[in-house]
Amino acid sequence: MSSQHGSTPSSDPSTAHSSEPSISISTSSGIRGKTDLAWGHCREAPELSVGCKKTKLGNIEKKKRAREMKADFNPYSVEQREHEERMIKQLEDDDKGEDDDDDDEADGKKQMLPPKVANKGKSKITNVVKQSTASCGKQKENATLGAYFIPRTTHAAQKSLQSCWKNKEVIERCDLAIAKWMIDACVPFNAANSVYYQHAIDGITAMGPGYKGPNFHALRGYYLAKAVDEVKIFVESYREIWKKTGCTLMADGWTEQKRRTLINFLVYCPKGTVFLKTVDASEASKTAMLLYKLFREVVLFVGPENIVHMVTDNAANYVAASKLLVEEFPSIFWSPCAAHCINLILQDVGKLQSVCSVVDHASSITKYIYNHCYPLHLMRKFTGGKEILRPAPTRFATNFITLQSILVHKDNLRAMVTSREWVSSAYAKDNKGKKFVDNVLNSTFWEECASIVRMTEPLVRVLRIVDSDDRPAMGYLYEAIHSAKEEMLRRFQRKRAKVQPFLDIINTRWDGQLYRKLYAAGFLVESSISI
Repeated sequence: MSSQHGSTPSSDPSTAHSSEPSISISTSSGIRGKTDLAWGHCREAPELSVGCKKTKLGNIEKKKRAREMKADFNPYSVEQREHEERMIKQLEDDDKGEDDDDDDEADGKKQMLPPKVANKGKSKITNVVKQSTASCGKQKENATLGAYFIPRTTHAAQKSLQSCWKNKEVIERCDLAIAKWMIDACVPFNAANSVYYQHAIDGITAMGPGYKGPNFHALRGYYLAKAVDEVKIFVESYREIWKKTGCTLMADGWTEQKRRTLINFLVYCPKGTVFLKTVDASEASKTAMLLYKLFREVVLFVGPENIVHMVTDNAANYVAASKLLVEEFPSIFWSPCAAHCINLILQDVGKLQSVCSVVDHASSITKYIYNHCYPLHLMRKFTGGKEILRPAPTRFATNFITLQSILVHKDNLRAMVTSREWVSSAYAKDNKGKKFVDNVLNSTFWEECASIVRMTEPLVRVLRIVDSDDRPAMGYLYEAIHSAKEEMLRRFQRKRAKVQPFLDIINTRWDGQLYRKLYAAGFLVESSISI
């Protein structure tokens, strides 16, 4: 750069004699020097021998040079002020034109700016040259890109710029605060999977710092009642669907830990299933008349004109109460719970002597393993950390699922009781341990277990179909039962006498409870749709 007050020596061919900074153009600059006023304030670098190409200056580099040359100008010189105005005017003219070849990066940044910021950019070119670097930094902070980012109101929404600017320590401190609250309040970690989890965080963020959450009394009082009112409004919104398509009323009876008999009432329609209420029917569950009055109250709440189907358990008092209800409301079609019927079939199968002995044998193996620490440790070591399902007292299907599970780990259990760890342990010398080893190494047990699993596997598959929440199983029940019986006959073609007791149990339950014209109609509809 030339000095501010001294004139350029006459020996320099690229400058002219003047008391002001040299504004003449170097003869070696060519066309660039004739068009760029800022070129005269620069010294030409020597050519490099590596064959580098000359770089074409863009608008951003021009502005940078203009800011750097500010110190070289004398503010009291009229000629320098005129020259400065000509340079600024040239920058404005360059910005008005569409020079795509000058600088692709500058054009890309212009496209990223919001429309308001882009329009204001032209009027602020003068400030770019006159303001210092600090003031330029403030302008960048004021120019926001919020117009191109959607607010974070959903779980999968795009993050805001402010959240991206936060460093990792701040984010980790915020996440740790949430984790500490969940740990201290014994909140299950799967609560983070709730649809309201991110919604609650967004609401707190919108309030800003200083927000105080509701206290214990507000949560259990006002806000609980308000949430219940919202659920009632949501349930009422389903009534239009009930009137349009009809619905199915379901009564699910069960017994809790305190031995109270509870009945859950639910309503199903094509839009979804709605939970209505739970009733303590400890007094009413014993007689059919009291159950009938309870069912009638729920039917009147939903609307008898909206109910086309009702499903209850297969107990005698439930069946009698449902028949009384159908007599009063002939438009309602009643049917027993298919999942409960399949469970009763498996219960009757479990009462067979050949099946009962195998189930007891398998139960003794699982009880010994899970009642002793070291055998349980060895079992998990040999099974690769997998567990053996144990029989449940209320679900009869779990007995046969347990047989399937223990049959899968047959080789692992045998390897366990013959391993060096087991033989050298104190459990191998105990009487109960010796009996456990005999049960595991009993070949007859494993043969009978495999036979029963092959026999009951089709029925367990039917139970999973009717007990699934993925899709209504009414149209598939008729075909599923007949397919299960055909599969059992196919697997034991040469041992029909062995499979006949199982078929008799299925036919008895099917003819007495499950055989309904509704299932046959559903089968015909599904068959016609599939065809």
